[in-house]
Amino acid sequence: MRPRSVAAFIVLGLSAGVAVTHHAHRVPASPWWDRPAGRSRLRRSDLPVGGGAALLVAAVLRGTGQRRAALAVTALGIGAAAGAIGTGLAEPLPPATS
Repeated sequence: MRPRSVAAFIVLGLSAGVAVTHHAHRVPASPWWDRPAGRSRLRRSDLPVGGGAALLVAAVLRGTGQRRAALAVTALGIGAAAGAIGTGLAEPLPPATS
């Protein structure tokens, strides 16, 4: 796989991660997803669930000998994780009031 192809998959994953997380900020699937993740100002919806799942699929693909597909899915997963976390950092929850 060429470096340009890998970069394209990363950008595609990044775009998907940003779009899904941005939508989750506006219309959370449930109130659980809109709560803080731990003590941070990130929401639970900012956790890279889709990116993590893609990386697990990539590991399975790599284990079955499908290296090119694994590389593409790894790039998607990295992009999706970066998009989710980046969106959370760009749109954090307001500070907690005591």
